[in-house]
Amino acid sequence: MDFRLQDRAELKALVDFYATESDKNNQDCYVEIFRPDIKLDVYFGETLGMQARDVHDMIRQYKAFGAAKVSFHMNGQQNVDFIDDTHATGTCYALATLVTEEDGKDKLTVHAVRYYDKYVKIDGRWWISEREQHFEWSALPSLVTQ
Repeated sequence: MDFRLQDRAELKALVDFYATESDKNNQDCYVEIFRPDIKLDVYFGETLGMQARDVHDMIRQYKAFGAAKVSFHMNGQQNVDFIDDTHATGTCYALATLVTEEDGKDKLTVHAVRYYDKYVKIDGRWWISEREQHFEWSALPSLVTQ
């Protein structure tokens, strides 16, 4: 059985880098994660809410959503299937917690997100070449402050 542990570690680092930089509101780093010709489809439930076909358009659209005051992205399991030595598919599960401002008050939203990715390895490093991002559900819990 070929576990490809090094490749799995690199792919996990790739999706984790996306989450940690998203927490910093650093969408500009997406050029280091996604291929220039990324195919991105974002779904809210069953509704297609956003599409991008290049990384700079993707960055522009994410920035247009507006920055959260605070965010906390936490990745869970990642399942990866290797097609060959330079291509793989994967599913990553995540919770994205965002604090935004609405009518002068903080609003807390928790999103359960599932990413369906296609990866490509070029010149020895992995990239995300396609992503379907699914917001499976969202909740508005009470805001807890310290």
